[in-house]
Amino acid sequence: MTDNVPINHAQSLLRLISIPEDELRADLQALNLPLVLMQSKAVPGNAISVEDYGRLFVHLVKKLQSKLSDGSSDRAVEFSAYRMLFEAMLHAGNLEQALQRASVYFQRLQPEAESFYLECDGDRVRCRFDFKAGEDRLLNAAENFSMEQLNWLPGMTGRLMSMSLWHRVCGWFIGCHIDLLEVELQQSANPRNQKLSDLFGAQVHFSATDNAFIFHRRYLDFPIVQGTAALETMLQTYPAELVKLDPRAASVSARVKNLVGSDFSRELPTLQQVADRLFMTTPTLHRRLRDEGNSFQKIKDDLRRDIAINHMMSKQYTTSQLAEMMGFSDSSTFHRAFKKWTGWTPQEYRQNQLSENGE
Repeated sequence: MTDNVPINHAQSLLRLISIPEDELRADLQALNLPLVLMQSKAVPGNAISVEDYGRLFVHLVKKLQSKLSDGSSDRAVEFSAYRMLFEAMLHAGNLEQALQRASVYFQRLQPEAESFYLECDGDRVRCRFDFKAGEDRLLNAAENFSMEQLNWLPGMTGRLMSMSLWHRVCGWFIGCHIDLLEVELQQSANPRNQKLSDLFGAQVHFSATDNAFIFHRRYLDFPIVQGTAALETMLQTYPAELVKLDPRAASVSARVKNLVGSDFSRELPTLQQVADRLFMTTPTLHRRLRDEGNSFQKIKDDLRRDIAINHMMSKQYTTSQLAEMMGFSDSSTFHRAFKKWTGWTPQEYRQNQLSENGE
């Protein structure tokens, strides 16, 4: 899996909004992004990291939102319709419940027939999208990025982006890339869209009755593995966390890490459950992890450590809250584990970070 995005994709983002050259230069410098992004043409072979792409995306969306919210885009994000939708999905038991909640949410909050439906037929599941007919919004219109309502992006490009990103959002919730069986598009085939199968990783059928992607029903039983803190990271770095879910070159360790997830307050999947979700036997998974110098227990321990340290640095949670979030029986057990990881107690570690940051 590559952690880079071709630079011409980032330049396409900049064309979403008209920014004076001096202002754009200042923005890129403030974001510590390369000024080559200002060029009208991409330099072949150049790329930026998915993290930088995500920071640029969020920055531009906030600029667009400021046109609608009198400059209070941060507050708009805090109370956004999308945040409420994702929060509702986050607290579902599995992907089926999460998508059912999303479908109801769309149908209740969308006044103009833009919606999303989950349809099951045997072992096949269709995620069907209703896009507004006769759409006259431009893709770069500020209202597309309003946080007050749910909007599919307009136009054929916007529809494809909406379907592709929603596919990745579904995978993010369960920590597993969802292999699509096929994709249905209402548009007619033409030479420009013959490579859409690469976008979705599945065969695309044109001139279909609906716009939908189809996958095996087994994914609906996968549990939600993300927590509130992970959702915050996903929203703040969007779409970087989604891009990272591409499994085509990911190590087995990385795929296991995604399936374990970030919410240790939930019951974690067993080795057998993870093996089943990777279409492996338990001995095969053991061997593949050992070949990578890893183990299932080590992955869980390292994840718990890294997430706890990140939370400690954020200063958002008390030690007692962190102990509960990390699945420890009590604060003293968490204290001992944290000191083993870092050499400091949680309070000492946090104070040391404050001192280093001059706070």
